[in-house]
Amino acid sequence: MTDEPKVEILCGDWAWDSFTRELKHYTRRGRKGHAKEPDAVEQVQQGKSLKLHLWSQQPMQTSTGEMISPRHARILLEYEDGRELEINEFDRDCAEKLVTTLSEATGLAVTRLGAPGGRTGGNLPERDSMGRWSYKGAKVETVLDESMGTLAVARKKGLFGKKRTEVRTADIRALDLEIALNGPMETFTVFAVMYPEDERVPIASYSALEGWADPEEWRGFTRDLARSLGVEARIMGVPLE
Repeated sequence: MTDEPKVEILCGDWAWDSFTRELKHYTRRGRKGHAKEPDAVEQVQQGKSLKLHLWSQQPMQTSTGEMISPRHARILLEYEDGRELEINEFDRDCAEKLVTTLSEATGLAVTRLGAPGGRTGGNLPERDSMGRWSYKGAKVETVLDESMGTLAVARKKGLFGKKRTEVRTADIRALDLEIALNGPMETFTVFAVMYPEDERVPIASYSALEGWADPEEWRGFTRDLARSLGVEARIMGVPLE
């Protein structure tokens, strides 16, 4: 006799019965098995909204000494009667499968958000005392001086040296906002895309735990600076509306 549930596991400890529209959670037994009966069952009904929150926070430890993953996912399905189904899932791939399944079952589009408490602004760079935009990275440093029409670039060379170049802002064809994830960290970087070979040079950046900084703030910054330079604004290579 097996302890496996009859309903096929969708992912992690979750099973979906498309006939009864029931989402079931099973207690894990050992590394691969699950209990015969679910410990929670939700009959999914028609809803008003479907949200997926993705965010990271500082690692935490349980009372038993186990480490909790710093990366979090929360699914919120609001029913038409005002009730709400909340699912917390550390496995991002599983969270994506769950929210896709719920979207297909309810016909609702998924709204993707950051931390449940809301993203916060106030994370944009500021001009220096001379009104310039300065960037300092591990391998490259840049200074954008709009009044002089120049972009100074200093690249690390060897242990202590730097290779310095200066280009005209007229050689900038676009500003491109890149949003990248590296583990629990989310980084916003604005690149100047240069003629003639589309060389990308960073001119502004900010890193924080995923899901807390406001991407719309960085879109606005990229859009406004591109307008000031008279060039196209992009996000991940796509024109920014």
